[in-house]
Amino acid sequence: MSDGKLLTKEIAEQFLVRGVFSMSYQFTAIEDAAAESLLKRKGRWWGFFSPPELDLNGLTELSDAAAESLSKYKGDLRLEGLTELSDAAAESLSKCCGILWLGGITELSDAAAESFSKNDSIVDLNEDSFSESAVKILVDADILLRPSNKFH
Repeated sequence: MSDGKLLTKEIAEQFLVRGVFSMSYQFTAIEDAAAESLLKRKGRWWGFFSPPELDLNGLTELSDAAAESLSKYKGDLRLEGLTELSDAAAESLSKCCGILWLGGITELSDAAAESFSKNDSIVDLNEDSFSESAVKILVDADILLRPSNKFH
């Protein structure tokens, strides 16, 4: 685990009770049990009774089990602090129902690109150092790719 702050199940449940969900940059890692707890989040978003966006942009690491739990979240999911994903995590997250924000990913395997290409939802990625074949897979599937902000 990194030297950052861990989002535990207990902390996640406190956020749920208080109705405070902006966790963007407070936590760099999440316990598997905390990811499962966040699935209980309910609320009103833009006047509709649908799950609001779950902002976990501070996460810099995500286990395969936590990715599997978060993939069941019914709203938009922000994970833009992640720079890499395992193929298993990508496969799980490809099942997300809302917009999946992954703008921090710097490398993506062809297997992960294939997983995202099967997603009916919107996946937002920054094209960074993706392989030419991964980019082709994503472009052919109409996955949203933003040009990298880095100077080449």
